[in-house]
Amino acid sequence: MFTPVFLLFTTCALFSAFQASAQDTIYKRNKEIIKAKIIEIGLDEIKYKIPGYENGATIVIAKDQIWKIIFANGVTQILQPEMDNPENYSSQKKNAVKVDFLAPMFRHFTFIYEHSLRPGQSIEASIGIIGVGFNIDKSLDQHGVFGRVGFKFIKSPDYYLRGMRYAHILKGSYIRPDILFGSYSESYKQYDYNNYNYNFGFGYYSSTYKIVTDHIIYGAIQLTFGKQFVFDDLFLVDYFVGLGYTFTNHSVSDNKESEMSHGVFGGSSSSPFSVSGGLRVGFLLK
Repeated sequence: MFTPVFLLFTTCALFSAFQASAQDTIYKRNKEIIKAKIIEIGLDEIKYKIPGYENGATIVIAKDQIWKIIFANGVTQILQPEMDNPENYSSQKKNAVKVDFLAPMFRHFTFIYEHSLRPGQSIEASIGIIGVGFNIDKSLDQHGVFGRVGFKFIKSPDYYLRGMRYAHILKGSYIRPDILFGSYSESYKQYDYNNYNYNFGFGYYSSTYKIVTDHIIYGAIQLTFGKQFVFDDLFLVDYFVGLGYTFTNHSVSDNKESEMSHGVFGGSSSSPFSVSGGLRVGFLLK
């Protein structure tokens, strides 16, 4: 038969065992696991005590060091660093349309669309219309299109301060791997100087020409470095330089054929190395 003293002792023991097992678990980003009794979750830090030593010192840890917390009741909370927390950028516009300001100087016009995937990452696609713009060489006629797709990684700071975030989700220095593919026709005059004429005692060579049309297909893989500025969540300016390789069916057997694949410079059959560059301006959209 159980006495009241025994029942009281058993109840206290069970309660103490429950209290000991009712622990919160903190998972840090460096894979460390901490058994804790969380006291307070603030904006930048978390305060906890060591289970069994509730009367001891309160320990403070920065929230950016923590991956997740599993509370004693089984509820899980995932924590994100302020730099990567999408909620900090919920009011900002995450889409942009741009044009390449310098492209018409090189006989094409480029439209660009950029979409932010998450803080620090965005995807960019562009289409170029070949044959639009200034044509210095009137004897050379080109028509076609090219497309470019790139994945942009926006640089984060080398050192973080607590609560730091991007000034704008699309703003900052970046690196962007690019893939480009294009096709265009190119028409030019091909002269023949082999006709020898004799008239009034004088001999001379005359020339004739024919219109030759080539169909050029090319592709490029590039690594692009640039920086984008955003003004008032409305207007942006983006400049970049790219390096890579271009592959084409283009030959340089005739000196009238173009040595430029639109969207990149260089990359003929004589050398695959190519560069690119541009200055883009545009507007942001929701």
